[in-house]
Amino acid sequence: MNRLRLIIVLYLALSLLTGCHRKAQVQPKPHWFKHYHHFKEKEYVQYIESQINVENDTLLMPTLVRDFYRYRHFHPLWTQKGLQEAMTDSLMAHLTDAYPTHGIPGEYFHLDSIQQSIKQLMEHEVPDNEALYPHLYRIERLLTDQYLRYACALEYGAVNPKRVHGNKWYYETLSPDSAFLLTTLDNIQRFSDYLSELYPQSPEYKALQQEWTRLLNEPDSTGVVDSTALPLQYRRDAVVANLERLRWRTSHCKSDDTLYISVNIPDYTLKVVQKDSVMMRNRICCGKTQNPENVPARHKGGLIIPYKAETPLMYSKIRTLVLNPEWNIPYDIIKDEYYHKLVKSNTAVVNREHLYIRDARNGQYVIPDSINWSKVPRSNIPYRLYQTSGRYNALGLYKFVFANSESVYLHDTNNKGAFKRQKRALSHGCVRVQHPDSVAEWIYTVNRFDTIYTEQLHILSGAEPTTEKGEEFVEKLHEKDSLYYEKLSEWDKQFYRELRPTSVALRKPIPLFIEYYTCFLDDDGTVQYRDDVYYKDGNILYLMRNPDL
Repeated sequence: MNRLRLIIVLYLALSLLTGCHRKAQVQPKPHWFKHYHHFKEKEYVQYIESQINVENDTLLMPTLVRDFYRYRHFHPLWTQKGLQEAMTDSLMAHLTDAYPTHGIPGEYFHLDSIQQSIKQLMEHEVPDNEALYPHLYRIERLLTDQYLRYACALEYGAVNPKRVHGNKWYYETLSPDSAFLLTTLDNIQRFSDYLSELYPQSPEYKALQQEWTRLLNEPDSTGVVDSTALPLQYRRDAVVANLERLRWRTSHCKSDDTLYISVNIPDYTLKVVQKDSVMMRNRICCGKTQNPENVPARHKGGLIIPYKAETPLMYSKIRTLVLNPEWNIPYDIIKDEYYHKLVKSNTAVVNREHLYIRDARNGQYVIPDSINWSKVPRSNIPYRLYQTSGRYNALGLYKFVFANSESVYLHDTNNKGAFKRQKRALSHGCVRVQHPDSVAEWIYTVNRFDTIYTEQLHILSGAEPTTEKGEEFVEKLHEKDSLYYEKLSEWDKQFYRELRPTSVALRKPIPLFIEYYTCFLDDDGTVQYRDDVYYKDGNILYLMRNPDL
């Protein structure tokens, strides 16, 4: 017996022993069940044993559920004496109430199927022979499975966020483990109290619950009071989707950090938070998207798959700040956006955008005039483009670097006018920040950089020196740069760049949350709605209504 199995056996044995004192009283057979003359409790228990030992398609952790019934000596729970009506009705009431309370629809729990099976049993539509025990057992397993499903949905969320966001979800998501399921099975006799302890107790969740109740009671035809207001059904769907998002559990939570940066894509906003106080806000531009309505490739199995340029959602830590970054232009952008420009006018593009070129095969600099782009195959470009540092650079003067597999980062931009737009899904995936200098200043402060070092960083970012120490630093920079230039070969001097990137390692890395909330609370506790810019809310609703996909 392996270690996990031993833990399960010991836990269940102990639970069943200690749980004897709180077992609910078993009701007698309902009067209507006396119609089933063929029924014998012992035969039904034997039938359960025969089924438990061969099936392996339980909703969650088949081993745990099988052991649960084994330690009951295969006696049923919900279908004792035919049917435990009070306990069954109570669970069905909880499952039905999941929609008006938490936005989880009845389809998620197969309510129609359970209700139909119980109705057939109560109205004597089940043949009193070989069909009775399978029918009772089906009800038994459905109720146990949906109890577990409900508990897991409240504690961990009803759907898998990876399926909602596809390959654009990089949070480490927590899911029900054996310990949680064991505890849930142990509390099956007091499920009403147990379930009420599971769902999030945060102010945000409770506020969205109240909003959900209000929207459910709002008439469907209210007329257009405000031409800018979002439709009622959109708001209902948004609340349901974001209640679900608040139920998702990840290994990193904001409550674990006293300071962090969060980016909410639908709100196009970056927040700097310290000790639960918002220190500053910045407008952001995020990765662009594509309306999937008439794009068949973006539809798969009822879900909308992510567009390639969407900003990925993740937790990471900003560990490096790069001043005066160069832009290593991604190959896809070279192929899709630069290639045709270079074929048309090679040197004009290079000069206008302050580019330099390296051979991808050996990393050597290449003189732009030496390339005949019309003879370079677009499908296999052997060159890489780089944009030199400066205010004209697409990354601006600041780049905030954090570990991730999609090579995205927060950065400044030379296109400040984009922040005036209402819809700002414009980038290739990175997050552009409106006032990165303010964010950098805050990072310097929390990293406890002294005034001398901070002034040096400001100078590197283009500021004039304000102290004698600063002026000395500028002189040393020029001196150092002159020495650097003199050591270059005549070939390399052709590609000399006076302004080059400076990497600043942070003593205190800054937690970063890139998130997606279309419905949330503002600082005053008012519920706010935003456009579902990446078309994710519909994925959540679809998966909750189709739980077996």
